[in-house]
Amino acid sequence: MLTVAVQEDRFDDWSGLLTLLQDAFAYMEARIDPPSSLRLLNETTIIEKAGEETLLLAREEGRLVGCCFLKDMGSKMYLGKLAVSKAAQHSGIGLALVNFAIELCRKEGKQLIELQSRVELTEVHDFFRHRGFQQTGATAHAGYDRPTSITMQLAL
Repeated sequence: MLTVAVQEDRFDDWSGLLTLLQDAFAYMEARIDPPSSLRLLNETTIIEKAGEETLLLAREEGRLVGCCFLKDMGSKMYLGKLAVSKAAQHSGIGLALVNFAIELCRKEGKQLIELQSRVELTEVHDFFRHRGFQQTGATAHAGYDRPTSITMQLAL
């Protein structure tokens, strides 16, 4: 049975969470330029990130199978680092995490959920479009003269 919940205080599997993120994002390495900011995360920085943002965890029969972070930005929330374990991808876990995030944002009175996705990851864009997100812009990482990411938003 799948459960999605806000990270509880007693959570301590930071190594497992980091591995889940690294495994889920590994396929991007050969496709995106510049490399993912995930490379900057380690156990210490992920604990800090979870302390500053809301961490959502998905578990199936007690096993960690997915996660995402929500960063409070006033009237909107930024959804980042959505990840599902490789073995559980395409099983509805990502959608369950996004739906939970949407409901949480509504309860907190947010007007928008925003995210960024690399331009090369068209399947990610399609996933979010099917959930109602719309592209609202494009950005370039420092040193690039072309868009490297698109911004998508969902009005709540």
